[in-house]
Amino acid sequence: MRDEQEEITGSSEDQAALNRDKLAALLPEAFSEGRLDIDALRRTLGEDFVVEDGERYRLDWAGKRDAYKVLQTPTTATLRPQRDKSLNFDDAQHVFIEGENLEVLKVLQKSYFGKIKLIYIDPPYNTGNDSFIYPDRFQENKEDYLKRVNELDDDGTLMREGFFRKNNRENGHYHSNWLNMMLPRLYIARNLLRQDGFIVVSIDDSEFQNLRSIMNEVFGEENFIASLVYDRNRKNDAKLFSVGHEYMVVYARDKAYLSENDVRLRTEKEGLEEIKELFERLRVKYSDDWEKVETELRLYYKEIDKNDPRFPLTRFKKVDAKGPYRTDGDTSWPGGGGPRYDVPHPKTGRPCKVPRRGWLWPTYKRMEEQINDGRIIFGPDESTIPSVRMNLFENTEQVMASVSFSYAQKATKDLDKIFGGKKVFDNPKNYFDLEQIVAYLSNPGDLVLDFFAGSGTSAHGVILSNQSETVGRKFICVQLPEPISDDSEAGKNALALGYQTIADLCRDRIRRVFKLIEEQADLATPVNDGNGFKSLLLAPSNFKIWRGDDVETAEQLADQIRIFEESGKKGADTEAIFYELLLRQGQDLTTNVDLLEIEGQTLHAINDNKMLFILESFSEPMIDPIVALEPDSVMVLDSVFQGSDELKSNLELHCRDAGIKFTCV
Repeated sequence: MRDEQEEITGSSEDQAALNRDKLAALLPEAFSEGRLDIDALRRTLGEDFVVEDGERYRLDWAGKRDAYKVLQTPTTATLRPQRDKSLNFDDAQHVFIEGENLEVLKVLQKSYFGKIKLIYIDPPYNTGNDSFIYPDRFQENKEDYLKRVNELDDDGTLMREGFFRKNNRENGHYHSNWLNMMLPRLYIARNLLRQDGFIVVSIDDSEFQNLRSIMNEVFGEENFIASLVYDRNRKNDAKLFSVGHEYMVVYARDKAYLSENDVRLRTEKEGLEEIKELFERLRVKYSDDWEKVETELRLYYKEIDKNDPRFPLTRFKKVDAKGPYRTDGDTSWPGGGGPRYDVPHPKTGRPCKVPRRGWLWPTYKRMEEQINDGRIIFGPDESTIPSVRMNLFENTEQVMASVSFSYAQKATKDLDKIFGGKKVFDNPKNYFDLEQIVAYLSNPGDLVLDFFAGSGTSAHGVILSNQSETVGRKFICVQLPEPISDDSEAGKNALALGYQTIADLCRDRIRRVFKLIEEQADLATPVNDGNGFKSLLLAPSNFKIWRGDDVETAEQLADQIRIFEESGKKGADTEAIFYELLLRQGQDLTTNVDLLEIEGQTLHAINDNKMLFILESFSEPMIDPIVALEPDSVMVLDSVFQGSDELKSNLELHCRDAGIKFTCV
């Protein structure tokens, strides 16, 4: 049991301090009196391993050092609940956060460190027309910085003007500005990933090379997985090449860990369920007349375009009781040098022609098992090399291809339907692509994070991926309250529907998608528990921030002490304080919360009453019932004691005697 009188500073984790602690724990011999000794580090790692100066391969740009300063600066912000903008707030397992994403990522560090399975982001592409923000003033104090990057008034109200900065091609630091924005966000994102996690970043040619370079720096080149190419559409007005593709760059948090644990990624062949349903209908319709079933199946195949992801299934043209199949499978050893043995032809009895690379199976006995199982197809005589029969319905999974055709126009039309036929967002990502990525790189129950949420495509993909799951994946979406402009048809439509910001639009899209799925499903059996989302707003801390740097005289010190007679700000909302403390204690934002009534007063409880929060008021008769609950810890706001040191000491002593951790803030 540990007594604790905690001073809430409202500050997030110090990234530089965390890294120093990790290095000191790993290589204590490289530290002397708490500071890194470069000579000792060189001896530890080997003389040739530590590079000081001279030419070497590295990524440098204007402002890189300052970008690291921004990364290492803790935030004093918190997240304020928005019940009126949420859907099913109390039970929701998804989270939407409105605010500047770098500060939000810092706020989430303690609660979600190493917990996220998949991060997907679609950052600004830096085409010269996109607006985006990046911190570039490093001398201002933290309070001014927080107000600027979060556009917060003193009362926490979000301001709408002056947030964005154009990054035009004429700017001498055009690419550097983009890298300065990306570096700290990617760095913190890496901390949030699980060891078996992945990050996927959408990008086009404008910053593809720089993205690969900065991802190599932050995640390590050894953790690169793939660059997925999506053919979205062709631009008929192009003068040189019709460039209609974009990329998704995929990195693992720890590729070596995936290899050590033999992690293999597979997805069901797209369109397989449709063909299964068609096959069953046709065999009933034609009473297992396989020739007629095959004829109609081939007509269905003819309607599938070559760019359609279902097209590979059209090779399974033959049909029997086992379903569609093909007979052109290779029986030869991959790469050559395979075994050579006699395989008698079933009709002539003479040995079949051996593949140039040798047989696929190590011995004839192993191949004979395949023959007896009907999986080997022989030619009319021994002069033809046998082939492998492959049944479509037996091999239902495949590795995802790195090149795909994206039905962007269909996704755009579907999004318009969600908003009553109105176009409200220009060039949205294809949510079918995101559904596929989410299902491929995460599992039911996993956490998915998108901190450039935009119109909410990733949330849409997560919701769709959950439809057949009992326990669904959970998303955390972060979106800046970017004002919607009326300089486009989509912007005018969005404003006419009452959306002032992209965050407003994103939230309502998620709400509409949930409603649409519920309408399509059997209402008696909801898709899965926890549908809906908690909406939270990035906001200043509910606690007063100690300004030690501003204290130079005894008079100033006395003023600070007087201010801190109560830690909480006057008028701070109880639920907002609770969620800030929840984050400071490293608890998830979707942690189940119970409200307990004790002696007429309300307490917040989590983890089956293992952690209690006393935030509104307290009296002597509450002590015994609280102790009787046998919590592991009790956190109390100092203000509830109304200046009574005796009352506070009494509760603290009872907690100590019962082995309960007592924290007063």
